[in-house]
Amino acid sequence: MLDKLAQCSLGQVLRHQAQENPEAPALLSVERCLNWAELDAEVDQLARLLHEVGVVAGDAVGFLLTKRPEVVTGFLACARLGAIVTPINFKLHPDHVRETLDAANVKTVLVEQAFDSLLHGMLSFFPDPARIVYVGGVGMYGDTDYGSVFEKPAGPVVAEPSPDSVVYYNFTSGTTGQPKGAITTHHNILQNALTAFDRDGVEGLGFTQDDVFLCMFSVFAHPHEIFHRSLLCGGAFVVLDTLSPRVVAQQIEQFSVRWVMAVPSFYEMLLDHANALKYSLESLRILEAGGAAVAPSTLERLETRFGASFMPVWGSTETTGVGLALLPTANRELGTTGKPLAGYRVRVVDSRGRDCDPGVIGEMWVQGEALSAGYVNNEEETRALFVDGWYQTRDLVRWTEHGSIEFMGRQSEMLKIGGIRVYPLEIEQVIAQHPAVRSVVVVRTQERVRGEIARAIVQLNTGAELDARRLAQYCRDRMAIYKVPRIIEFWDEIPLLPNGKIDKKAVLASGQRAAG
Repeated sequence: MLDKLAQCSLGQVLRHQAQENPEAPALLSVERCLNWAELDAEVDQLARLLHEVGVVAGDAVGFLLTKRPEVVTGFLACARLGAIVTPINFKLHPDHVRETLDAANVKTVLVEQAFDSLLHGMLSFFPDPARIVYVGGVGMYGDTDYGSVFEKPAGPVVAEPSPDSVVYYNFTSGTTGQPKGAITTHHNILQNALTAFDRDGVEGLGFTQDDVFLCMFSVFAHPHEIFHRSLLCGGAFVVLDTLSPRVVAQQIEQFSVRWVMAVPSFYEMLLDHANALKYSLESLRILEAGGAAVAPSTLERLETRFGASFMPVWGSTETTGVGLALLPTANRELGTTGKPLAGYRVRVVDSRGRDCDPGVIGEMWVQGEALSAGYVNNEEETRALFVDGWYQTRDLVRWTEHGSIEFMGRQSEMLKIGGIRVYPLEIEQVIAQHPAVRSVVVVRTQERVRGEIARAIVQLNTGAELDARRLAQYCRDRMAIYKVPRIIEFWDEIPLLPNGKIDKKAVLASGQRAAG
């Protein structure tokens, strides 16, 4: 059944769940909870409202929203109309927000009153105030209130779009340059969701209908991952907009959350507060972690404390989500990101496009049915990164002898020290093993005599003591001398992006600080 549903549109899958599991819980949140029948009806009503203000198939609809239930109903309403969801990263500089709106040709927006000051500078994109739809209260600039959806009749407004139609401009986080909108179809999203399930001898992540799911990613970073696996199987998912360990723990207990998706830094934060939390986390089964490498010691510490399996994964905007995973099996290769999931094919190639042997570092290329077709209104980047059906990730990796992928870093981050290639991740993994270290990032810098050198920025665990001399000696005992960072700095906090990844641009932009 899952394979058959994955060939449908998102709206058709939602209708199926509403008919087969009408009373089963679907969307769970502090604000309100909806079963599958209620979710389907509200999506119908919102689709009718959007249709009445002029939204038609192929129109891009901006989402200037915090993480709230209307993100999900809005996404699915656009999917039902054949419109194209365009999440807007409200943390970007206004000039970059304008570039997003322009690239996607956004003429309609779902927005909260709290963003009126940002919206004010974007009004030229929305000449029709009816197409400014306020969620959670009326604002200054639009004529349409989301609350009026409940006055609309449920039922189809237009015919369901083709599964191959575009549903989503999935914008990259912009960590390596200007954000790019990956062109994503219904089929892409559901094929990625399908990889989460074990079915007919096909090994997936092990997701089931009983897994109450909580995605901790930013609302503008892969918002489909809030619900797409649960939609396909008819399970429940939680919508939560906070990183507060106390609130997250309370929601895990309240809704018996079994599966969490987050970046490793979130789990570290939860671990820091675990002893002070008054809520039970016994329901947890899987802690899925993407967006950064995970040290084996961190993995083991988290599993011991929470009694759940920790699962490092790799995914990207262009692959519509998770494509590789280190499954929680007895023979897993700790320190790697595991193996490609069914539905994805991976190559590791050298600079001439030839396949690398195990142990040889090369660029990872990915192919599969969930793969985006390219970037909206960006032919140059599309031609550069999407070649003959393969997405060229610019990630440097190597195969292990047992068929797992070990990450070495981004091409753009590789150092050349004394003519020798050095990968920052190698240095980070060593430093991260020190018991006093909470977080570390290694970046390049220049020295007048030596040229390019490694600079390590370190955040210590609360109450820990360590200085640059002792940490440098720790590194010399464990790695080649040329890899030891020439500069070691201790910061109270390493800056993070909204998606939880380390903000390397902010680190690089900062001046060197005195070593501890």
